[in-house]
Amino acid sequence: MAEALNRTEREFLLNCGICGGRLTDPRILDCLHSFCKECLVIKQEQATKKDVVICELCGTHTRLSNDSIDSLTTNIFVTNIGRVEEITNSNCSFYCTFCEDQGDWEEASSRCLTCGDWLCLACAGRHCGTTVTKRHKVVTLDDVRVDPQHRPELRKLYESKCISHDEKLRKFCSKCETPVCSECEHSDHKKHTFIPLEDVVEEVRDNLSNALEMYKVLEECDGESDMQMAKRFQEVTNKEKTLLQIVHSARERLIQEIQQQATAAELAISQPFEAVKMLLSESMELEKKRSESTQKSRLFCEKLQQEGLKGECVHFRDLLLRVKKVDRKRAQLEFPPMPEINVNVNELSFPKIFSVSVSEQRPVSPVEIPRVRSPVVTTGSVNERLQENLWSRQRGNDAEHIPPEARGDKPRTDFPQRGAEGDVYQSHPQEVEFEGSADEDSDVEETEDEDDLLDTSDNDQMSNDAENNAIRPPFNVPVVPRKSAKTVDDEDIIATLNVNGHRTIPLSIQIDQTPPEIFDISWLTDTEFAVGDKANQRIKVFGDDGTFLWQKDIQEGLIERIACVNGVVASDFPSGVHLDTRHDSFQKIYYQCTVKRTNPYPIAKTNGKEVIIGNADFPELRCYTKNGKRIRYLSLGKKLKINYIAQDENKAFLFTEKDSTIVKKFQEGQGISKFFEGLPGGWVPEGVATDSENNVYVSDSASSDIVKLSPQGKLLGVLGVHPTSPRGMSISRQNQLLVCDGEGRAWLMHI
Repeated sequence: MAEALNRTEREFLLNCGICGGRLTDPRILDCLHSFCKECLVIKQEQATKKDVVICELCGTHTRLSNDSIDSLTTNIFVTNIGRVEEITNSNCSFYCTFCEDQGDWEEASSRCLTCGDWLCLACAGRHCGTTVTKRHKVVTLDDVRVDPQHRPELRKLYESKCISHDEKLRKFCSKCETPVCSECEHSDHKKHTFIPLEDVVEEVRDNLSNALEMYKVLEECDGESDMQMAKRFQEVTNKEKTLLQIVHSARERLIQEIQQQATAAELAISQPFEAVKMLLSESMELEKKRSESTQKSRLFCEKLQQEGLKGECVHFRDLLLRVKKVDRKRAQLEFPPMPEINVNVNELSFPKIFSVSVSEQRPVSPVEIPRVRSPVVTTGSVNERLQENLWSRQRGNDAEHIPPEARGDKPRTDFPQRGAEGDVYQSHPQEVEFEGSADEDSDVEETEDEDDLLDTSDNDQMSNDAENNAIRPPFNVPVVPRKSAKTVDDEDIIATLNVNGHRTIPLSIQIDQTPPEIFDISWLTDTEFAVGDKANQRIKVFGDDGTFLWQKDIQEGLIERIACVNGVVASDFPSGVHLDTRHDSFQKIYYQCTVKRTNPYPIAKTNGKEVIIGNADFPELRCYTKNGKRIRYLSLGKKLKINYIAQDENKAFLFTEKDSTIVKKFQEGQGISKFFEGLPGGWVPEGVATDSENNVYVSDSASSDIVKLSPQGKLLGVLGVHPTSPRGMSISRQNQLLVCDGEGRAWLMHI
C-alpha cells in the first residue's frame, strides 16, 4: 500500500529546484533530479551551450537531442504522485464530469475508481444504477482524502496508456524501444520483436536496486564526511581556546600598560584559526547541500522502486542505464593544516610581554577544479573543495576568477596581521614586530555575494581609441533665457533655480561614422558616465572632465535606454537588454515582444544592485541581478508604455509614459499614483532622476527645461540651465546632474 508523503518527501519530490514551486510538466535529468520544463527552457536560453543542461542541484551535465528541452524524459511518476497529492492533501474543488459535458458546473462529491469520472451526488446514484457501470467502485471525496488505501487505485487511473489507441500497454518493442498496446502490435509494429512488459519492468527494478544501493552508500559517506569535519572544527576551536586562555590568564596578572600588547597577541592567534574555521564552515555547508542532492536522488529511486507502476517504470529504462555508477571511498579527509602557534608569556614587566610564533606552513596546494560537477556526485573530493575555498579566500575578490597561471603569481602562505605592538614569528627568520595601530587596513578582504563577480578596476584607464582621440577641454555655455514664462496659476511665475556651475561635454568620438544619437545617460562610477549611441550602435564611457575612456560596439544596435549597476552597463536592444562591462559582454536578458518594437525597454536608475527593466508587453517590472539572474517581478497591475524611470532612496519608482504629460509614482504594495500632473500651457516630460534628498527632476523636451519637484510632487522651480531638447538624466551621489540633449552632448551641472 502506498503511504502518504511526509513534508520532506513532498518537498524533495514535488518541488522544483530552480523556482522552488510545485513542479509543472517536470523533466528529469541524468542525475534523477526533476525541474519544471519552463524553468529549464529559461536556463537554456541564458546558457552559452544549448546542447547541454547543467543540474542546478548537483551540476550534472545532461545532453539534449536537437538542442531541445522536449528531448528530456517526462517524469510521469512525479506527475502522477502530484496529481494524487492534489486530490488527497488539498481542499480543491472538482466538478462533475457528466454535468460539465452538459454545460453545467456541479461540484463533484464522489469519484469512480474504475473509470475515473468525477460525480456529483445525483450522477453518482445513476452511475451505480446503470447496468454497464453498476459494478464500478465509487467512493466519496472525503473517503479518498481520509483512507490511504484508495491511493493505489487513484494512481492506476493515471497510468500511462497508448498514445495512439488509448489502450493499456502490454509489450515492449525491441526495435523501436517503446511500450506498445495490442493494437500497435498488429499495425504500426507488425513483424517487430517484442519483449513482455514484465521483463522490461523487472530490468528497470533491478537497475533501481543498484542505483538505490549506490545512493545509500553515498549518503553514508556524506554523513561520515560531515562528522569528520565537525570533529575537526571542534578540535580547532578547542586548541584556539587553550592558547587564548594562556594569554587571558597572563593578562589578568599584568598591569594595564601592557593591555595593548595582549590585544595584539590575541589577534595574531585568532587570525590563522579563524581562517581555517571559516574554510571548514563553508565546506560543511557545501557538504550539506551535496548530501541533500544525494538524498533526493535516492528518494526518487526508492519511491519509484516501491510504488512505480509498470507504465511508469518502463519510461526510465534508458535513463537508468545512463546513470553513472559511483564508488565513493571512505577516505580520511585532508584538512588545511592546524596553525602551529606557541605562546610565551614573560612574567616580568618588560616592554614586550607576549610573543606569538607561527611555524612555517603552506596551505594545501591549490588544484584547478572545474566548477561543473560530474553526474551523480560533485566533481572533486572534499579535500579539493577545501583547497579551492582556501585559495579563493586568500586571493580575494578581484582575482577570484582568474587562473593562477594567467596572473603569474603564487598562492599566499602568510596570514596578514594587524594590531598593537607585539611579536609575531612567521615563516621569515627575522622577527616581525607590530608597530601599527588596530585601525590599519588588513590585507584580508571578505568575499562579496555571488552577484559581485565582475572586475571593473581598470575602468579608469583610457582605451586605445581614447589615446588616439584628442582630449576635449570643458567649456561653459551661457544660460539661455526662457522663451516664455510658465505660470503655476494666473499670478505666480515659476521660480528659476540657480546651479553651482555647469559645462557641456561632446559625446562624439573619432571612430563614429555618423553624428551620435544619444537618448539616455547614466553614471557608471562617481567620476565616469556611460551613454548609448543609437546611430553608431555602441556604448561610450567618458570621465566627468570630458575625457573619452572606452567604448564597446553593440551589434544589435537600437540603444535607446541605459543604466549602470555596480560597474555593469545595462542597455536595451530589439529583443531585450544587454549587460556589459569594459571587457566582457556576459549576459543578455531576452523579452518576448512584438515583431516591430516601437517602445524602448526602460531600465531604472536604481540605488541598489538590481537591474530593473520595464516592458510594454507585460504588466510588471522585472528585476535581475547584474549577472542576469531573475530575482522577482514587481506587478504594476496593467501594461504601461514607460518612457524613462528612476528609483529614489525610499525604493519608490518615478516614471514618465509615452504620449502622457503626467509623472507617475509606483511603490511596491501601494500601486501606481499620480505624482505631478504637469505644467500649465503644456509640456513634454522625458527623463526622470532623483537626488539624495528624494527631490525629483524631470526634463521637458518641448521647452528645453529641467523641472525640479519636491518628494511630495510639489513644483519647486526650473533650473537656470536649458539643454536643447533634454532627454535622459542621471544624478550621482555627489548630486551632479547629467543630461543628454538632442545634439549629441552631455550637460553636467552641480545641483
